[in-house]
Amino acid sequence: MHGAIAELIGSTQRDDRIAVWELFGSRFQTMRDWRSYLRVRLADNVSAQLMAPESRWNVSSFHALFIACWIHHPVEKGTFMVNLGGLSVSQRGVVKNAYKKHLSGRRSSHLSSSGRSASKGWDFLNGYDELLVQFEETTGRPYLFLKAEGHNTGLKGIIPHIKSWRHKRKHGVGLIASPALNEFAVRDSRVESRAAENYGKHYKKLLKGLKLRGKKVTVREVVPALFKLTGFPHPNLKMLAMTSSNQELGRALLDYCRAASTVGSGGVRFRADGKITGGMISDLKELAGTLQQDGNKILRRVFREVRVNPDEVDRSLQTFYASPG
Repeated sequence: MHGAIAELIGSTQRDDRIAVWELFGSRFQTMRDWRSYLRVRLADNVSAQLMAPESRWNVSSFHALFIACWIHHPVEKGTFMVNLGGLSVSQRGVVKNAYKKHLSGRRSSHLSSSGRSASKGWDFLNGYDELLVQFEETTGRPYLFLKAEGHNTGLKGIIPHIKSWRHKRKHGVGLIASPALNEFAVRDSRVESRAAENYGKHYKKLLKGLKLRGKKVTVREVVPALFKLTGFPHPNLKMLAMTSSNQELGRALLDYCRAASTVGSGGVRFRADGKITGGMISDLKELAGTLQQDGNKILRRVFREVRVNPDEVDRSLQTFYASPG
């Protein structure tokens, strides 16, 4: 994480070189390739690109933003939400105009369901044919949504895209786009397997049981509703969602998971007469871990997406640029 993937890209070890060839497109085989690509297309870093005039924007600008985020937090399947709250209204307008001008419209199954395709020239992660870009707002804060998709929605990609969508509807996750990246994420902690905003299969059922609807339900809405339904005690339930850090929220959620998984003399407790299943507990445990990794921030995350501030990604880029290779 945070630029450490440079260790793999700059390595001269045979197994690492094979991994790089299997994971990344032909333009991303050496550290020199990566540095050159990003410095040209990002005006050096994410903050600078987001402040750039319209003349400095094109399709590859959005590609570079995703790649910078991926360097910060590598994922096999995942969604990056770049916080645009630090930009002026006029500068956000510049980014949005570039989004409309350079990217083609396409429907989306994510969050607001309104996205645009940056598939032209996309050649970063092997097995992924498109970059999906959306402008999103959660709890009043603007974000740039970036997600690599295994298939585009053009004529060649529509059938496999539908197959993956159906698989996600049934199992909670889409089909594997890159077997090599999937296998690497399983054995190497430098790449996370899943960091997506779309709900896990069991978590989605939990929200339905809590009568919370929509694709933008935040964790801070879910936790109080869950504790209330199950009777799980918390000293200040109302303030938990409002003032607690993500780390504190994750700790409270993990405490619930432990209590709801403990078999006592009367069996398990805090399951709302069987409405809370083992699969839901499993999804909640993973979510609790993600919340704790957020630390002392107060983020209103939807699920396990990677929410970042531009300066955080820029610090990871500095680490990446300074790495040998």
